[in-house]
Amino acid sequence: APWWRAPLGTTRALGLALGLATLVGGCGEEDSSRPGSPRTSRMPLDNSPFPYAETAEDVGVSSDAIWLFKERLYSRMVARHMVGAEILVLVGGQIVLHQAMGWADRDELVPMARNSIFRLASMTKPLAGTAVLMLVEEGRLGLEEPVGRYLDSFRFDAAGRITIRHLLIHRSGFVQGGEPPGYSDQATLIDAANLAGEQGPTYEPGERFIYSDLNSDALGAVVATITGEPVERFIRRRILSPLGMSDTHTAFSPSVGWADRVPSSYRSWSGTSWERWWNPNRPHESRWFSPAGDLFGSAFDWARFLQAWVDLGEYGDGRLLEAAAVLEALADPVAADTLPARSRWYGMHWEVYSRPESPGGLPAFGHRGATGTLGMAIPGRDAVVVFLTNSNETEVVEEVIDAALEMFGS
Repeated sequence: APWWRAPLGTTRALGLALGLATLVGGCGEEDSSRPGSPRTSRMPLDNSPFPYAETAEDVGVSSDAIWLFKERLYSRMVARHMVGAEILVLVGGQIVLHQAMGWADRDELVPMARNSIFRLASMTKPLAGTAVLMLVEEGRLGLEEPVGRYLDSFRFDAAGRITIRHLLIHRSGFVQGGEPPGYSDQATLIDAANLAGEQGPTYEPGERFIYSDLNSDALGAVVATITGEPVERFIRRRILSPLGMSDTHTAFSPSVGWADRVPSSYRSWSGTSWERWWNPNRPHESRWFSPAGDLFGSAFDWARFLQAWVDLGEYGDGRLLEAAAVLEALADPVAADTLPARSRWYGMHWEVYSRPESPGGLPAFGHRGATGTLGMAIPGRDAVVVFLTNSNETEVVEEVIDAALEMFGS
């Protein structure tokens, strides 16, 4: 039988006591047998940009492994470790798992639907990094160039020693949460980045790995300076449009036509008690687009982007980057540093989760976001995993990384 008709498990719901007799979000089979955390239809979506594998085994994956992966996530859902989620797994460009679970808005009892549009947070960063690498390939920017060549306030003192490479691999010396007063009130991204340059880095550039949104914002300001257009317009023109990422957006307001596809956002103070802090009836307030974390997007769109990187920069009849740039960004050990307290590394605006399976190959890579989002790829198995939630800082994201690496033997 096709994988999407496989029977669900019998894990007993531990979450909310309320069950839904009829779930919205698609046609075909419904599963209302478990109260507490709804699942939407498991049938294929008519508008899917990827074909569905008839069985997981057809693409070299165990159906049991997929089932256990799904049930592991659902058990965390009903234990209230997240509010709602969408999971998409592709192997060889074919879907082996696509399911929504939980709530898009638990307060209003709106179930999560597949093909929702999420606040991606730091999953924005790899697109900013890709934009920079495009300019490097075109000879318009150099990795070892000082940032001060493009942003005036980076010409002096320690800021004058920060290079483009330092920003890409988070070795600039800027710290997370180190934005100077008035940073978000600046009129443009370039103005904000220059304010950070005036303040200067906390540590000596090149000395240590410190993840910071300031690095991504500075890179976006460099792109805007070189191209003469806002970085979000460059990303739209050179990355989103060519890849067909029509569900990825750089701005939001409640009046946009896709607002009803955006889940509410929740945060937790205890790990299992969730509070709604934002819903799509409210604007996403920002004076300028931050390439560190302001994108909204869908699982399908991010799968497109990841697949282009897995395919060494190629997509359809086009190319984002040359293979050499992809390999340098991900597989060069000089560009990967161990993240604090984790067996993880960081390349050029990508997280790296494993070493390459073969010399000259790509490692497992991806990026997560503070809104409980993750996109990752295991190139050795031609696998892509996109896990999007509306639950800030959920620990389940780290578990998904480990489970995916285990499932695909990376």
